[in-house]
Amino acid sequence: MMKRRLFYAASLAFIAFGMTACGGSTESATEENLSVTYQLDATASTLKWKGTYAGDGHTHNGTVKISEGSISYKGDAFETGSFTVDMKTIENELTPEEGAGDLNESIMGEGLFNAAQFPNVEVKINSISDKEIDATLKVAGKEVPAKIPVKIKKTDKELTAKGKFTIDFSAIDAEGFKPSTEKGKETQYIKPGVDFELNLILKAESAKE
Repeated sequence: MMKRRLFYAASLAFIAFGMTACGGSTESATEENLSVTYQLDATASTLKWKGTYAGDGHTHNGTVKISEGSISYKGDAFETGSFTVDMKTIENELTPEEGAGDLNESIMGEGLFNAAQFPNVEVKINSISDKEIDATLKVAGKEVPAKIPVKIKKTDKELTAKGKFTIDFSAIDAEGFKPSTEKGKETQYIKPGVDFELNLILKAESAKE
C-alpha cells in the first residue's frame, strides 16, 4: 500500500512539472497578454515648431499644445494610438508689440491651417518602433503622412517619445505654403516643411487581461 501511494504522489508531481515546462508559467503568460493604455500628460508634454520663409530664410518659432491622446499596447505589441493638437493654442516668439497676434492670425488663417474651420489636428498612429512613429495627420480636412523619428522609452508606468523632425504640409494645398503668383512676390511664402521638436509623456492608466 505504501509503495502504491508513493508511486501515485510521484506521478502527480511529474505531471505537474510537465505541464509547467510545456505551457510556461501562469505569470509569464499573463504578462504577455496584458493590455496597457498610456494616457497623455498634457501638462508635461511639449510640441515646439519652427517655420521658414522661402524668400530670405528668416524663421519664426513657437509652441502648440497637444490637448489629449493615448497609446495602447498588448504586451509589447502596439495596438492603437491617437492624439489631438489644439491649433487655437498656437504661440510664437514675438511680443505683442512685435506682432505676435498678427503672426498667430496668419498661421491660423485660411491661407495656412484654417483653424476657424478645422480647430484641431488629429493624429492617428499607424505603428511604433523604438526609433520611429508612423502616423497620419488630419490637417485642415486633408490627410498628411508623417514619419516621425523619435526615441521611445516604455515602462509599466510611463511612455516617453522625444525627437526632432520635419513634416511636409504640401498635401494640404494651402496658399501660404505655395509660391505667390503675384509678380515680384514669388518667394514670399512659407516653406511647407515645418520643423518640430516633440517631448511626449504618457502615464499608464490601466493594466488588464
